[in-house]
Amino acid sequence: MINESLSFIVEQVNEYIGLKAGGDTTRVELNALVDQDGKVQVDDDRVACTLVSIEEERIAKVQVAYEVVNGVSTKKNPPLKFNLYILFAANPKIETAKTNYGEGLKLISHVITFFQGKNVFDKYNSPGMPDGLNKLIMEVYSMPIEQQNYLWGALGAKYLPSVLYRLRLVVMNDERVHENQPAVSAVKTTLEDKLTD
Repeated sequence: MINESLSFIVEQVNEYIGLKAGGDTTRVELNALVDQDGKVQVDDDRVACTLVSIEEERIAKVQVAYEVVNGVSTKKNPPLKFNLYILFAANPKIETAKTNYGEGLKLISHVITFFQGKNVFDKYNSPGMPDGLNKLIMEVYSMPIEQQNYLWGALGAKYLPSVLYRLRLVVMNDERVHENQPAVSAVKTTLEDKLTD
């Protein structure tokens, strides 16, 4: 579901930028920002969409391990929900030793404007959403300068015009059933009072 979620988000942003800026409709690429040798992996005048962290969503965690369907109680592990931290970083084109920095800023502005206008994705407002995805929520995730410095150092890259988002509630669910048993349909209790002298 991680690849499906990020590919879907990238497709949505590319559609928006294509309408807004015209021309090449593949301006955002789902790609690592740099390879293991520190070489930038995203083409010039493109935006890299890079997964930088995965965090389990514990607040919305389902604790129930049993589900009743047609009178049968089914035991299976509850689904896991995750937040994905996604970095959108523009790689401005270098023309004769001069960086086209303004183009990178425009691309990042388009990304921010898109998510400002549409930050919730579901089957109703995004009919092309892949099966298995129900709802995705994009939130800007602001980091202090020190944490940004640490992030870019961990990525092994020099700072580029960028914005960090948290993509909420990617659900991972394996439907394997561990055990089936008849469901409890009624609970009967009796209380007998005995009077003793």
